[in-house]
Amino acid sequence: MTVPALNGIRVLELGHAIAAPHCAQILGDQGAQVIRIEPPGGDRTRGALPVVDGDSVYFAAHNRGKRSIILDLKEPRGKAAFLKLADAADVVVTNYSAGVPDRLGIGYAALSQRNPRLVFVHITGFGTEGAARDFGAYDGIIQAMSGVPWLSGEPGGPPVFVGAFVADQLAAMQGALGAVLALHRRAETGTGGFVEVSMLDGYLTALAHHVGSALDLGEVPAANRNQVPTAFANTFPAADGHVYLAPLAPAAWQAFCRVIGAPAWLADSEPRWRITEGRDKCEEVVAAWTAGRQRSDIIADLRAAGVPCGPVNDVAEAVTDPVHDGRDPITTVRMRSGRQLHVPGPEVRLGGAAPGELPVPGAGQHTAQVLAELGYSEPDIAGLLADKVAEAEPGQ
Repeated sequence: MTVPALNGIRVLELGHAIAAPHCAQILGDQGAQVIRIEPPGGDRTRGALPVVDGDSVYFAAHNRGKRSIILDLKEPRGKAAFLKLADAADVVVTNYSAGVPDRLGIGYAALSQRNPRLVFVHITGFGTEGAARDFGAYDGIIQAMSGVPWLSGEPGGPPVFVGAFVADQLAAMQGALGAVLALHRRAETGTGGFVEVSMLDGYLTALAHHVGSALDLGEVPAANRNQVPTAFANTFPAADGHVYLAPLAPAAWQAFCRVIGAPAWLADSEPRWRITEGRDKCEEVVAAWTAGRQRSDIIADLRAAGVPCGPVNDVAEAVTDPVHDGRDPITTVRMRSGRQLHVPGPEVRLGGAAPGELPVPGAGQHTAQVLAELGYSEPDIAGLLADKVAEAEPGQ
């Protein structure tokens, strides 16, 4: 059997919403043992929409395979229990606001004094230093400030945001990458470290060459529908939807022109012509060819000729597309109610079979179990629960 990449790594998650929970889930998918520490009453995103039969589909997408413990970190005995957990942990992941961990006495400075090998991943909207460190941030705020929405939509129209929470997801992946890098360095030095992830900094990386265009070339990058301004790639109408065609390489362009029956000059022109003054005519010819054909026929003909392309799918089509035959990008999780839900992932597979169906923990489902592992006696645990320092899922 393949040994999971993070086998034996212990992760504590102090998270809410997406960024930290998804970061910890990525680590858990690779074999790390993840304990999420929730506040009294449980994480509020357990009720986030959409909800079916009392289960949050939103929550299920970011919390599979973890254990859940509820502790009041503002209460000395709750903090003491967390510190015991942190003493034996490899990684702490949080997206609490910048100053919150330090105010609670569980920031990197305090924890690393006790456990120098600890890797502390802190995801915030704008970083932990600087004038904006205390500003609130949601995915939409990061998108708004990133400049990316101005590259989307209609020319001259309003900015268009990405419908998915991409800024959160990207921050989660960057946090997981930072954790793995810090663990690798620890293997060399014996010492952990502080991993800082700014959601805005991270999302700005998506601007790529547009940064140089704006700051060095004096250009103002703008929305251009689905068209790639620097290459002949765009969406085109089909009889049953749309397709995205990208015949970028010279050989692909030649094959493309043969398949669509384009005039000889379309294939023989100097390459830049088809993305400058000749583009409108080229796209008119292509749209006339695609408009009367089914997406599946267009894709089959072009792929057979070696032309990169794909259908423009809705969500259901995207996850059931035959292109996934032989590997499934979707897995299932089991909620505490017993309901099965479909979720994406895992993002990365390092060989071997994909993990089977994993459970999503109930709020405080593992509180008593984890406290017992820390050495608390049954009377001690009962006292913590009675005093609301810790909480357990009903029936546990």
